[in-house]
Amino acid sequence: MLIPGFYTIIDFETPENQVRANIELNPDHEVYKGHFPGQPIVPGVIQLQIIKELLEKGLEKKLLLSKIISAKYYSMITPDGYPVLEISVQLKRVETGEYKITAQISRDIAVFTKVRAIFKVTNQF
Repeated sequence: MLIPGFYTIIDFETPENQVRANIELNPDHEVYKGHFPGQPIVPGVIQLQIIKELLEKGLEKKLLLSKIISAKYYSMITPDGYPVLEISVQLKRVETGEYKITAQISRDIAVFTKVRAIFKVTNQF
């Protein structure tokens, strides 16, 4: 985990060509002291990192985000307002060996983030 203690995985599953997880945010994490004091929100770059980490866990491979096709942030994620999030990733391996994904971060009917991206397998840390 790039940012230890930022979230905890509540449940995790990998149906065919998918990764699905529920995570719980840590509202007391240091990140929120700078983003933003008095009104903490989950930074977009951390949302991308969470998707990457869950995808790595599901594939059991180290990945590198090689291209963001689109990233849409519909609503702010606050650790107090939405401490538990649902992350779903649809993935397809393309002929280059990379993974083309469509991911969504949501809770109940609220959709916070949608991402389409390409990840490649790497051995670098």
